[in-house]
Amino acid sequence: MKKILRLITILLAAAFLLSAGIQFGQAQGDEPPPAEPLESEDSTIQEAMYSFIPIQGRLTDASGNPLNGDHNLLFRFYDTPTGGSPLCASSQTVTLQNGLFSMNPSCGQLYFDGRQLYLGVAVDGGSEMTPRLRIYAVPYALSLKPGAVISNTTNNQHGLDVKSLAGGGAAGVALWVENTNTGSGIAAWVRAAGSDASLVIENSGSGELLKAFGGDGGEDELRISNNGSLQTKADTYLFVPASEIRPITPGAIINYYPSGDISLQYGTNGYKTVMFAIELPAVLYGQPVKIEEVTIYYDVSNSATFITQTEVYKQLITPHMGGGPQSVYLVDDYTDRKSTTYTFYSVTPVAYEWLDSQEGFISVALIIDVTNTTHYIDLGGVRVRLGHHPLY
Repeated sequence: MKKILRLITILLAAAFLLSAGIQFGQAQGDEPPPAEPLESEDSTIQEAMYSFIPIQGRLTDASGNPLNGDHNLLFRFYDTPTGGSPLCASSQTVTLQNGLFSMNPSCGQLYFDGRQLYLGVAVDGGSEMTPRLRIYAVPYALSLKPGAVISNTTNNQHGLDVKSLAGGGAAGVALWVENTNTGSGIAAWVRAAGSDASLVIENSGSGELLKAFGGDGGEDELRISNNGSLQTKADTYLFVPASEIRPITPGAIINYYPSGDISLQYGTNGYKTVMFAIELPAVLYGQPVKIEEVTIYYDVSNSATFITQTEVYKQLITPHMGGGPQSVYLVDDYTDRKSTTYTFYSVTPVAYEWLDSQEGFISVALIIDVTNTTHYIDLGGVRVRLGHHPLY
């Protein structure tokens, strides 16, 4: 005659925050035998907490007689009371004593996220028992289910403490907040109603106070260091109108326009030099500044008169051998610029591009090849692109 098994009692201990005790009937008799370990004694505490679900129960035959000896138990976890596919499954051969058993099936932590789960049980390769058992939450874990509110009204006490001793960067964070909604989802919202700060960040070590990551490759776009300095991948732009130009070669004829641009002529042919003197913020938000690019806006009335050389200098605090400040080349570009339509070109420093608290002055010199005194050059101005993130 075919043996019929009955599951009299099953208890699930809370290995996860939202897993819980389930009772189907009333347990009787002796305590269940200790669960056999699924892993070696070298298993870490983290693996035990995150992977195993302690379960105890009692099995009898159809007449109510408790089973004894070795039997294989298969546990399946579902998110539906009937049908569907199991989220995970775990089986183990256990030794029953007076029908009692204890085991530690393994299931991934990600399934215990607050949704309603059900447990299916099969013995010795038989059909799964029905109905499936509903998994209830441990009472205090109810405060952590989706939509729950953790409230604290006691002064000088934290509403929630989250601590971790793990290392390894993002893999060992104490708290991970994520919203996978690709539309308008917000991962975290911090609000305060008092006169103090909404958010306080503290680092008692040597690392940064804050790192912010963007979605274009994973690198941090923003850092706030322990000393309060700000490093951001976003650039700063400084514009200088052509009306600030200074002729180095005498004899320049300059027409100024209300928009800040100019037209420049010379009464004699030859190489002529004009210069933009530019003051820069050597330090922004406590972070040294890098000169990343210099852009000149211009056009020429005739391509026979053109910009033949572009130089960018930086003044140093170190005195020159003959006295006075010393300067170094950032750019020495010999490309001819002959566009007869208004345009721009950019040059990039190849050395000495970083400024410090004692260096904040550069000059942009344009050498013009004048071949006809009726020709002129229109200049709109200079744009300087500044960076203040040492990683980029």
